[in-house]
Amino acid sequence: MKIYKTKDILNKLETCIRYKHPFSHIRFGDGGIKYIHAAIFNDKDQLDIIIKKEGIPRSKILEVLELWGYYARQADFIDTPEVYFTDHFWPRVKGPGKSINPKTNERLLMWKDLYNRAEFDNENYCNPESNYLMITRIGDNKNLLDIMKKRKIAIITARPELKNPLRKFDTTIIEIVGHYENQYKNSFKKVVREIERTAKDYDFWLVAAGELGRIYTGLIKECGGRAVDIGFVAEYWLGEGIHPRMSSYLRQNWDNSLELYLTYVGKKYEEHI
Repeated sequence: MKIYKTKDILNKLETCIRYKHPFSHIRFGDGGIKYIHAAIFNDKDQLDIIIKKEGIPRSKILEVLELWGYYARQADFIDTPEVYFTDHFWPRVKGPGKSINPKTNERLLMWKDLYNRAEFDNENYCNPESNYLMITRIGDNKNLLDIMKKRKIAIITARPELKNPLRKFDTTIIEIVGHYENQYKNSFKKVVREIERTAKDYDFWLVAAGELGRIYTGLIKECGGRAVDIGFVAEYWLGEGIHPRMSSYLRQNWDNSLELYLTYVGKKYEEHI
């Protein structure tokens, strides 16, 4: 099973920008896997958590899942948690010395079955942490920040203050409401209309929008644009740090606070990421 490296994703993105071809990079992560499992097996407790946090009405749970499948099948890259169970990448943990929740681990191990049930049908796999890896300085390779220079970028985020740390770049913020603020009701239709109207107006889009963000990313490609799922990179750029699970492997680059570098421990995986 091939798992594409960060440079493969960024090279294709840059080629698609140059030739104005559509592109999408969609990460489902453990949140997406829990969503698929809960929707298919009707895990009411897990669904209640997702509904409250992500603002997706119960009546739309299966519709959202069907749209995930539709856009996953068209995506240039989707993530796979398989990397966590190989020796080519660091294990999925909660933090230094803290193991992942056994239930989460159990769900991640089911990923292939769940992807099949959700009809993702796409084997262009990438790393679930590719959002963080894209802003990491790895050897002489370009990273996402290099590609952002002199490019026109739209960002879908609940954090409009992201404009400030990215002030050296040409960005337009498409604002959504945050977690626990009923995103489907309060932002979804507005963002869909904006994508349908302006998808091609930007060199590419950055999406940090939770479970519904995967629909935005797919729709951007469908409308002829290019989109990268950056997730919690938005919070990192706002100075809120990276997730503790990454702290042994990635560190802030003091020469450029928007960028990361591999620690000594992380470097042993460099050739695979």
